[in-house]
Amino acid sequence: MDVEKVISLIIPIYNRLEVTKQGLFYIFQSVMLYNSNVCRNYTVKIIVVDDGSTDGSYEWITKAYPEINLIKSKGDLWWTGAVNMGIKHALNTFENLEGVILQNDDIVVNIDWVDNLIAAITNNRNCLIGCATSTQKNKEILTYGGRKMNAWFATEEIINGGVNRNRFPVGHVVSSFDLYGRGLYIPVEVFSKVGLFNNKRFKHRGDMDLPLRAKKVGYDLLVCYDAVVYELPEFTYSLDIKQKISIKEAMYLLTDFRSSNNLKLIFYYSLVATNNPIQFIVFFSSNLFYNLRRVLWRVLTPFN
Repeated sequence: MDVEKVISLIIPIYNRLEVTKQGLFYIFQSVMLYNSNVCRNYTVKIIVVDDGSTDGSYEWITKAYPEINLIKSKGDLWWTGAVNMGIKHALNTFENLEGVILQNDDIVVNIDWVDNLIAAITNNRNCLIGCATSTQKNKEILTYGGRKMNAWFATEEIINGGVNRNRFPVGHVVSSFDLYGRGLYIPVEVFSKVGLFNNKRFKHRGDMDLPLRAKKVGYDLLVCYDAVVYELPEFTYSLDIKQKISIKEAMYLLTDFRSSNNLKLIFYYSLVATNNPIQFIVFFSSNLFYNLRRVLWRVLTPFN
């Protein structure tokens, strides 16, 4: 057993080697910079969970990054199952595990990303902490800085979306209704209180499940503005970003578990986001209406 005070950084991957190469390059450089600091509070250990890739990802990582803890599964885990496998591995491997950070491979981060995120972790103990996001093309403009959502009627607002992140002081964090998985820090004791991610209800897009359950038992959900994650929209589920869709594509959006508009996701998200049956009925009905309206609008919108 490893006796260092550890934060484990878990990255699920599957069959996109070139994307993984780019993402790991940036993540690894940031981790190495942090670990080289003799005054650091933790040692960051990377765990990559390869969910049955057949494109040589496992073999390439083994050679290029022997320092990484690499696990391979059969290919039936999807995001949520792969993350859970990584968390279990961290819990069983690192005796002094303080928490885990979840990260995707289809991102870019600055070299001080880990340093800044751990500074937020140190200054905001016993909180789950996510990362603000932007894009490579317009790095200073936030695409996500947290989310406000009405706990009954499911109306939502992205906090500080479109705002220049240089307006905010060092150490700035905001409270969020829920959190996304790109750069999500979870203290280790959360797992003993609420369990792992629910991979039965959320085979994919399960990142918001556990933070909402943690919030119910008293944990604050925060977004860190110093540790920005640059998203690569071109690798998002294609129908989620397509502006004009057909009726057939609309049906896929409502039924495909990879879609952010799928009906089961809306149902189970509404269930975990609410506290009683009456609130659930109101919240789910509202949430369903907004998602159906978004999908229908994309069917009816004219071609440009």
